[in-house]
Amino acid sequence: MNVMPTLVRREFQEHRALWAAPLAMAVILVLVAVFGHFEMATMTALSADQARAIMGITVWAMSLAIFLIAGIVLSFYLLDCLYADRRDRSILFWKSLPVSDAATVLAKFAVALVVVPLGVFALALVTDLAVRGILTLRTGAGLMVEQFPLWDTRAWLQTQALLALLLAATLLWYAPLAAYLLVISAWARRNVVMWALLPPLVIALVERLALHTSRFWDFITDRMEPAFPVMAGVEAQVRASIVTIHREQVVSLPRLFEQIDVTSIFINWQMLLGLLIAAALLFAAIRLRRWRDDG
Repeated sequence: MNVMPTLVRREFQEHRALWAAPLAMAVILVLVAVFGHFEMATMTALSADQARAIMGITVWAMSLAIFLIAGIVLSFYLLDCLYADRRDRSILFWKSLPVSDAATVLAKFAVALVVVPLGVFALALVTDLAVRGILTLRTGAGLMVEQFPLWDTRAWLQTQALLALLLAATLLWYAPLAAYLLVISAWARRNVVMWALLPPLVIALVERLALHTSRFWDFITDRMEPAFPVMAGVEAQVRASIVTIHREQVVSLPRLFEQIDVTSIFINWQMLLGLLIAAALLFAAIRLRRWRDDG
């Protein structure tokens, strides 16, 4: 038996929201493009940089909507996946097979941090193309303002590449949180949401009262920030990518892609510390699953 692909397929069969929820959001975006009523100001005096910036913003907005839904679903999946095995007693069946606890836990972790995010990225990309194609047809039919920039091949490719970079960095950044949720899922007998929230709050409170510091809470809040590693150390590149559009300052994602320093994103002590913590928590989740097979 090819263990890992089988375990991954199992997750998608038992947790259909992993693919159904992002797909539903993509369908909604396409339906909005088909039937929505749009009122946009005519943009007749846009420079090339401004048009590229708007292109990047629209790509970002559509992708963000799908990724937010996927992120919510994955959070609940990580909390439930190991707990559900014990709740419905299916853990007894899986333990009777030649499948190790490590393979089971790592498969669930890979589904949450690799398989689903890659699938959602591909879905967001296809959805963006579909929406732009529909809006282009509607523009040709006189249903939309013609001057709105709908396509720029170079800007679109650069924005997609930046989104892929941001996705990789964010997944690595969230790795300790994902591993922590797996630990709670493997350990808690009931009320997994409560047990996920209670330990960090208690630790932060004890540190505050005993040491008058908040380093643990700062670590948690930093990990909750989206794409934090991208912003750390590259503020100058972000400022250099700002474009003014009708007195509003926005970050041009295509320009940011041209200037961003990849090394500062992935190689820093915060990122490496988080990965070490994630590895330790994954080991704990594996040991807990081996020990706790009660419902």
